[in-house]
Amino acid sequence: MANDKLPQAHIYYTINPFKWFRLLRENGVSRSKLGEALKISFFSIISYPIQLLDRVAVLIKSRNLVQDEEPVFIVGHWRSGTTYLHYLMAKDDYFGYLSLFQAFLPNITTIGGKLFKHFFKPLVPGKRPQDNIEVDIDVPAEEENAVSTFAMESASHSFWFPKNEKYFKHYALFEDTSEENFNGWKKSYQRLMTKVAIAFPGRKPLIKNPHNSGRIPQLLKLYPNAKFIHIHRNPLKVLPSTHLMYDKVVTTQFLQDFTEEELHDKIFYYYKSSMTNLLKDIKKIPKQNLYHLKFEDFELNPLSELEAVYKQFGFGHFDKVLPVFQDYVNSKKSYKKNSHRESPISTERILEECAFAFEALNYPMPKTQTMKPNTKLAKAR
Repeated sequence: MANDKLPQAHIYYTINPFKWFRLLRENGVSRSKLGEALKISFFSIISYPIQLLDRVAVLIKSRNLVQDEEPVFIVGHWRSGTTYLHYLMAKDDYFGYLSLFQAFLPNITTIGGKLFKHFFKPLVPGKRPQDNIEVDIDVPAEEENAVSTFAMESASHSFWFPKNEKYFKHYALFEDTSEENFNGWKKSYQRLMTKVAIAFPGRKPLIKNPHNSGRIPQLLKLYPNAKFIHIHRNPLKVLPSTHLMYDKVVTTQFLQDFTEEELHDKIFYYYKSSMTNLLKDIKKIPKQNLYHLKFEDFELNPLSELEAVYKQFGFGHFDKVLPVFQDYVNSKKSYKKNSHRESPISTERILEECAFAFEALNYPMPKTQTMKPNTKLAKAR
């Protein structure tokens, strides 16, 4: 792996200590990660009184809170353009979202305000190391990692404890799970959505989370009239870019040693399982509530594609907010992507194991030399 990873604070630093010690019992940590585990334990314990106060504040503020029951969900695999779409749509103050500050410190931000922002801001790198996208403390962020700090029902636990795929299988794919597990996830997810509503009262939630790609039926149970934007990208671009994301960011959060070969298998397993679920279950979304967006088209014509999204969902104020969108798009014209030409993710393996996605998403399969059968297909964990 690359050795140029940025030092990062761990997402678990303000985790509920009872959840943290349960996770330790279930998973353990590698010897090389003991120092990080001790820091997590320390920060978790000393922040717990603030966490309790924050929880009380959320309960009080949510008493008369009216929440929008038709959120907009951006779904699609990691590195498919979900972030750019999320950032762009969030420029419209019609939407509310979970900010990076809230996502990283979800258990203390309701009462933490400017004080915790002051301490957290220096930890934000300015640009995301996996793709050079500019970030600051208030940009939109995913909610899955935030849920992992106060609930067991989060697929992100399989990120931080990579040897245990139970959390991903139960809460991203909902395989081998019980009604009790679903109810626990539902409660935790709605708790997070309440935080979004408190931060942006009266706004429509705009939620981007690749984990949601595998659990469309569960989201529809919570929000039957939710809107879904499915953004997709050529697998030959997605999988190498996903590896870079892991190498630069996700592996810095690992609490268990993990080999490069195991990492490759994990990447392919997540892609195949989540995309299989998405392609199967997306048909359950009412047509008027679904928009399919090809990243390659969105990249070329973001404003026209976004106008089509607004039209599809009946958001009638596109012309009003167009100048804001135009300014943001113009500000990103000098953006340069990272190169993945030397990615260890082989084209041959992508073509062999992900052929279903090329066909379903209407991407041509490139012509290659005859390949030998792969006897080491990634096994579903």
